[in-house]
Amino acid sequence: MARSELNTDMILAAIRDHGHEAYDVLVKEFPSDAVIAEFTAASRSGLTSFGIAVHLAELTDKGRKRLDSLK
Repeated sequence: MARSELNTDMILAAIRDHGHEAYDVLVKEFPSDAVIAEFTAASRSGLTSFGIAVHLAELTDKGRKRLDSLK
């Protein structure tokens, strides 16, 4: 079975579903550096915000709207 590619939408969904545990959930399936890169991309796109560390992100209104548009 092929592994899906990690993308920003997966990061947003993980944050929605797991909160600050999203990173821990994602690194079980993807390399840590890839997960951090996608968290960083989501933050730079204004889809998430964070205080202490990029992997402890929260969804912004823009991020929630993007997730809602995927339904």
